Amino acid sequence: MFTCTPTLAKEAALDRAMAKRSTCPRCRRRYHHCLPLRIIGSCLECWDGTPADPHSYIAPEPDTVILRAA
Repeated sequence: MFTCTPTLAKEAALDRAMAKRSTCPRCRRRYHHCLPLRIIGSCLECWDGTPADPHSYIAPEPDTVILRAA
């Protein structure tokens, strides 16, 4: 049996593609499923207030501020 193992570059490209399909552009949460972005443009919580199960998404990273010496 022949199996094709993707390279790290292919895995990274697939992860970026899936992240784009499963990340809400408004709240930046990454869900464990694809969002209906073509139809409503966001997750259900952002669209109509339907609460999302906290186990169904990964919270976005907080914005980090890099302080530099003056």
